[in-house]
Amino acid sequence: MATQPPDKILIVEDEPDIALALKIALESVGYEPFWAGDGEKALQILLDDNDCHLALLDIRMPGIDGVEVLKRLRSSNRDVAVIMMSGHGSEELAVECIKIGAEDYLSKPFVLDDMLQRVERARSHRLAVIEKKRLEQEREDFFMMLSHDMKNPMTAVIGSIDIMREGRLGPVNEEQVDYLQSAIDSCNEVILMIDNLLDIRRFEVGKMQLSIQPYQPVDIIRKVVAQFSRAAERDGIRLSLEFKDGIPDIAVDRNALTRIMGNLLGNALKFTPEGGEINVSCNRIEPSDAHLTRVPSYVSLPDGFLERQCFVMLTVRDNGNGIPSDELKCIFDRYMQSSSNGGRERGGAGLGLSFCQLAVESFGGAIWAESEAGQGSEFIILLPCVT
Repeated sequence: MATQPPDKILIVEDEPDIALALKIALESVGYEPFWAGDGEKALQILLDDNDCHLALLDIRMPGIDGVEVLKRLRSSNRDVAVIMMSGHGSEELAVECIKIGAEDYLSKPFVLDDMLQRVERARSHRLAVIEKKRLEQEREDFFMMLSHDMKNPMTAVIGSIDIMREGRLGPVNEEQVDYLQSAIDSCNEVILMIDNLLDIRRFEVGKMQLSIQPYQPVDIIRKVVAQFSRAAERDGIRLSLEFKDGIPDIAVDRNALTRIMGNLLGNALKFTPEGGEINVSCNRIEPSDAHLTRVPSYVSLPDGFLERQCFVMLTVRDNGNGIPSDELKCIFDRYMQSSSNGGRERGGAGLGLSFCQLAVESFGGAIWAESEAGQGSEFIILLPCVT
């Protein structure tokens, strides 16, 4: 059975006698110490040697001092634990180094037993951090793999059901067609949920790829409304679209805006009773318009947002059960669902609105909801015009 090699520790010290004492003490407890007499050499070793676990780094050295070595090391994202070594009068500077990213510091002259305890503590902490990062990466990889791979069988299920619905495997009556279409709609909801979850995570880690360009919002919204018209008709809900001529372009990602409006319409359909109404509107808003005063105080606006010369306001309004006023500020939080349960059905994981908020904010816009329990809801998106 192979033995675990000893941990390598770099001693960065311009005084050879001190470095030798440290080397002997570390070797006595099983570490593998080696020495660099200046900051430049130490930085080169630390950036090139992935096997170096820890550095004892003197603060004051000729050339590149220990503080600069620490800063460059942290900016390089090299995962090396660092214990600063400070002479008399440098304790405050050593504390500042901890804020930069050092694990600990030693004051000279130091007691060898105390030094060894601090080294072991820093080593243990570093190993714990490495293990945490490993587990987080495994979880992230599993999450992305599972979420991505779930879509493939769902797509196959939709294709199979659609073949049956179209009667290509034999005749189906009208009632069977409706049931099969409901199954397809449910599968599409699962796929949308997966897409929302994946894209929320991409936004959070800065890996969401968007192609933001000027688009005519009415063209996008009209297609989304058309996609939901059949479901609305099947549920006995009147779905309408209102807009005026001369709506200016807005800078958005076309696919993301389509998803935003789809999420809002999907929610409205869930919570609007049979015989109810859903209205989608698109309007140009001037800076003097009273609508701008409706932006709630808890909505985060980009700098100078309200000083823009022109806005486009998109709304989705329903006459469902509504949202309690005390929940409006957190309705866009991930996994949040309104406690109002008077709709025709519940569903979803509370991810759609979270995606909507992240996407709208990436466009430099704002989104919020207005509602009172029992009086329906209105979701409002405010985006700057392309000038």
